[in-house]
Amino acid sequence: MDISKQIHNQSTWFTLTNDQNVSVIISDFGATVVAINTPDKDGNVANITLGFMHSHDYAQHHDFFGATVARVAGRLSGAQWNGHALDQNSGPNHIHGGDHPSISYSHWNLIKLIKTNNQIGVVLQYISIAGENGYPGRLSISAMFVLDQNNKFTVTYFGNTSEPTLFNPTTHIYFNLSGNVQKIINDHELQINADTIAETDASNMPTGNLLSVAKTPFDFRQPTNLGDALAKLPNGLDTPFKINTQTSTDPQLILQDPSSGRKLAIHTNSNLFVLFSTTGFEGDFLVDGTRHMTSQLGLAIEPQMLPDAPNHSGFGNIIITPGNPLIYQNSYTFN
Repeated sequence: MDISKQIHNQSTWFTLTNDQNVSVIISDFGATVVAINTPDKDGNVANITLGFMHSHDYAQHHDFFGATVARVAGRLSGAQWNGHALDQNSGPNHIHGGDHPSISYSHWNLIKLIKTNNQIGVVLQYISIAGENGYPGRLSISAMFVLDQNNKFTVTYFGNTSEPTLFNPTTHIYFNLSGNVQKIINDHELQINADTIAETDASNMPTGNLLSVAKTPFDFRQPTNLGDALAKLPNGLDTPFKINTQTSTDPQLILQDPSSGRKLAIHTNSNLFVLFSTTGFEGDFLVDGTRHMTSQLGLAIEPQMLPDAPNHSGFGNIIITPGNPLIYQNSYTFN
């Protein structure tokens, strides 16, 4: 197992490599997952995420490719909490922690490197000062990225605050298991242990209602061809799926590509996955230096607590208080 680092302009990229030819590249710019390289069924190694070849592209394109999103992922209605006016950066609402500054496009400090017989990793930290984007409290966020010999990649977020505030981060990775964006994701198969989705309005703000997926195109409780499902969804997926088994150790989401033979299993201790199929996302820029961004080129999988949780009963607690750190953990196993 090995850890190496490369300087890219004013950011550092850390490459974690295990003995099974799996590697993960982490940038200290936005605590970003730049690439995840895994072998296909024939042993050919390729990147299974969407990202960029150069660090300056991450600063230019604010589409959260691989980024850590904090303090709060998703939307907060009315851009306010507990009397505090938050950054209003999505119409009248607040999204992805605000833009002044965006934590996803800020420098994170290296705290330590991890290297044992079975694990390698890197710990990065960002200090969000009291009042940043309107949030109360000085919030310390540590992001620990660890790859082990069993091809499990784990992202753990630790939050500590000086006063009550909100904390609900996510890792915003876009996946494409074909490798090096050879194909769009329509041939992928998706399975989610979710009986319900959170209903959203025209601005993608949760209404507070949970809707059954039964007899709808959102039913992925059994392995389902993504192309078939997306054909029934003109706007694609930009959907919050409420997880049935938050406390289970079994994966709650499985994504696989029959052509490449790659399989991804995800577990989170949060209660939701937001899935975005990039339907309609067309861009005049190159993904991984290979092809232009196009509709359904990737599937963004965002484990987090239910969006707008403070404003809806039963959506879960994202309030962090002094002396009671919150820990969020997402694991990705590659087969």
